[in-house]
Amino acid sequence: MSAPPDGEAEADDVIVELPLLTHRGTHSTRARETLYGIDGGPVASLSLSPDLLISQSLIAQKRAAPLSPDERAERLSEASRRFLDDVLGGLSFTEHCAYVNRVSGHNVPLTEALSRAVAVAIAEAPVRADRARPTGSLRSWEEARDGAGSGVWTRRGETLAAVLSGNAPTIQNGWLQALALGYRVAVRPSRREPFTAYRVVHALRAAGFPDTAAVYLPTAHQGVSTLLGRADLGLAYGGADLASTYGSSPQIKVGGPGRSKTLVTQDRVSSTTLSSVAESVTALSGAACVNTTAVLVEGDHEQFARDLAGVLRDLTGARQTTDRHLGPRVPRESADALIGYLTRSASHARAEIPLQEVATPHPDGGVVLGPAVFSVPDPYDRLIGTELPFPCVWVAPWTKADGVGPFRESLVVNAITQDADLIGALLREPGVGNVHINAPTVHSDGNLPHEGYVGDFLMRNKAVVSR
Repeated sequence: MSAPPDGEAEADDVIVELPLLTHRGTHSTRARETLYGIDGGPVASLSLSPDLLISQSLIAQKRAAPLSPDERAERLSEASRRFLDDVLGGLSFTEHCAYVNRVSGHNVPLTEALSRAVAVAIAEAPVRADRARPTGSLRSWEEARDGAGSGVWTRRGETLAAVLSGNAPTIQNGWLQALALGYRVAVRPSRREPFTAYRVVHALRAAGFPDTAAVYLPTAHQGVSTLLGRADLGLAYGGADLASTYGSSPQIKVGGPGRSKTLVTQDRVSSTTLSSVAESVTALSGAACVNTTAVLVEGDHEQFARDLAGVLRDLTGARQTTDRHLGPRVPRESADALIGYLTRSASHARAEIPLQEVATPHPDGGVVLGPAVFSVPDPYDRLIGTELPFPCVWVAPWTKADGVGPFRESLVVNAITQDADLIGALLREPGVGNVHINAPTVHSDGNLPHEGYVGDFLMRNKAVVSR
């Protein structure tokens, strides 16, 4: 979280108060943290939850009974409308988007589009959650009373902790599905962008959900272990450190780095392919786990890298200094750190766009990053697995002899190919999360499994037989 520039007075700025939303209503604490915008100015004062309050909230949530499925669906639909239409926590939707834009680094149109997508995720949470239910499984034991019995889809617990990252507002999708399934959810928002979770919880309460259904508990880093330890299950989103800490726990589903890739076979190299890859690299500010960070090309990969750099430069144009900037807007010190990392780490790679062109000062403060394109000589180059939070892509050679090995540990692989055997091999590879066929890695409609369906983790099947 960036500090204000030296000499800048905080007193002249309006700061939004973001209190806790606990099982007993709104609560402010002495432990607070000031949230700064990309321009270095203070934006919000965030209350931080002590461990005792975390424990009390989760105990209260576990004791509380969930609403019925029909009530949950009805109130989620109402909450979706209120998210867009109501003044919640003192902010209209337009004001909310403006604050999200100030801290997230996304451009203005993308911020609004992602925020509207959150409203859709609220309304569609019951349907999206149900997509994971096996076809041979029923929703309730009452449906299984007659006949020979059936599997019944059942929660693995009663409470869920959601530890969110600040990549995009739509990170709420997973815990909203848990709420739709009857879990009581404790949300620890990103301290980089805490506004969206705050507005969602307010909307849920305005729609009639009890305070115990969803609580909003920002914490310092040490509070994460308390939250995940007290809840029955946890969803945690973050980087490699979080994945190494919690990835082995069967009670915690970790959303870590994506390292998504695109494969282009020689017969599919074209201007259309270049446009598709450019979209995969730049959509969502290039900061999401589904953004393509490496392209493996059969044939002349260096020429492909040069052509891709040309497409991205044309796409960027003069927009980097407007409110439609393509890459993310970040504080100057963050930009310097990332460019310094590239200078040190990519010394053996060929920069198809000079590094001095990758960072563009923005008139509203901060620096817009990207695009960056590098070519490397080997499909197993260590840089292929490097994921940075802006449009940055590594282009490497690939041959059929290399097989699917270079694509292991990838959340998404887009196979731009007509080779059915290659597509089948990618689907069989355990280290590949999702396979797109001639579709950008960033493609999603909210109904597709991401790292599996969330319901795969939240639910289990129990046989129910009645005589």
